[in-house]
Amino acid sequence: MSCCWTDERWDETGAKGVYGPQYYSQRGEDTPPRLDANLEEYLSDGEEYAYVFTQQNEWVCYNMHQFDDSKLPEIVEIPTGALAV
Repeated sequence: MSCCWTDERWDETGAKGVYGPQYYSQRGEDTPPRLDANLEEYLSDGEEYAYVFTQQNEWVCYNMHQFDDSKLPEIVEIPTGALAV
């Protein structure tokens, strides 16, 4: 997945103003699932945020501080309710 929530599309098939996820496969990329051995390996991929679905059936979000190497990943709250558009 490239983006969880956007109205931008890589081609003309998506209607402008329609929000939703955007996938690399929508522009023809072969993107099989990535399997990591552990949480440390998963978090070392260089993303802005990392989301983990736990065995307790809950989502956890890590702010990876991609643009601030002096900070370690930290768990942050995932907003709930209506999204501002």
